[in-house]
Amino acid sequence: MQFRRKVLTLAVTIALLGVALLSAFPALSDAPLTDKDRFGVAFVGRVWQGKTLVPQSLADYAVAPLKIGWYSNWTYAAIPDQPADDTLDYVHVIGVRDSLWPPDWDQVRNAVTLNQGALWIIGNEPECPNQGNLTPAQYAERYHESYVRIMGWDPTAQIAIGGVVEPTPLRLRWIEAALAAYQTAYGEPMPIDVWNIHMQILHEGTEENPKSGAGVPVGLTPVPGEARDYSYPDCANVRIFKILVNDFRQWMADNGQRNKPLIISEMGVLQPSYLLYPNHEMSEEQRTEMGDRLIEQFMWQTFDWLLNYGRNAEIGYPEDDNRLVQRWLWYSLNDGIYDEQTNPRGFNGSLFDNKTQTLTRFGETFVAFRNQTYRLAIPIISK
Repeated sequence: MQFRRKVLTLAVTIALLGVALLSAFPALSDAPLTDKDRFGVAFVGRVWQGKTLVPQSLADYAVAPLKIGWYSNWTYAAIPDQPADDTLDYVHVIGVRDSLWPPDWDQVRNAVTLNQGALWIIGNEPECPNQGNLTPAQYAERYHESYVRIMGWDPTAQIAIGGVVEPTPLRLRWIEAALAAYQTAYGEPMPIDVWNIHMQILHEGTEENPKSGAGVPVGLTPVPGEARDYSYPDCANVRIFKILVNDFRQWMADNGQRNKPLIISEMGVLQPSYLLYPNHEMSEEQRTEMGDRLIEQFMWQTFDWLLNYGRNAEIGYPEDDNRLVQRWLWYSLNDGIYDEQTNPRGFNGSLFDNKTQTLTRFGETFVAFRNQTYRLAIPIISK
């Protein structure tokens, strides 16, 4: 969710010195992915600290303890930034919302030329009225131009569809409309090398405010009962997470896309922790503590499932031992944490404090998960 919106409303080749190109975002047909390859983070290049946007440098963050293999930052780069203590795959993103379209194609061509074989995501939440804000037909047109240009400059590039906020039935309908619009306009199926979704569990608008939460996808009118009315606690609900991922892989299989990889280019829990545990007999401080524990539980259980148990012999990706998802990014490495008084534009779940560049409790949880050498059991919170 790189472009700020109010809380609750919601690689590729690395060129380090400009002369030597490192390995591209690995295609799964090339070699099996390591655990490190699978984990990644979303890096926020400018964070809100109160009313000020503060530039960030990835080089200021010691990410090696996270044992991650890739990152993205909602843009593209000829020479992607790297942390001081590691080298990560980088995934480029072409912005498609009106304020970013068209991009500077000369700069894009330079980035493509210097990063042969890179993965390029076309759009960030293109269906969301708070983000891409495009109809299916508009997205199909911008996807086509991006695809033709990038592949013309680098036939080895990989192209991914922009991730919808969450793969609900309503948003699957938006994707289907975009695919149909592309077929109608260009006489062929939309060419997609890598499927991509976000996993931010949010309600899909209200009658009073269709932009709240994930919002109503642009160009669609929900039928009664179609939009998901997720509650605040649902935002950290592991069962819902698994269902949505399984349903999307089923949709891929049903539409002839099973033999393509799936990435999650953004997952996390955006809401303030005190909203996740709505026991009003507790103080806000107590509810915040319980909400933080829920997020830590969500991290541990979703990571464990994605890495070890999220497989299906009928719908999983055959080239990756039938795993449902191949790579995933946690949101975020360094965004500002929401505080109603001091940082109302922040979000939850950051692994680092962007003022001190030290690990948060969520960062420590991430490190603990990545460092485990045997299976650990954590207590389930009951409400």
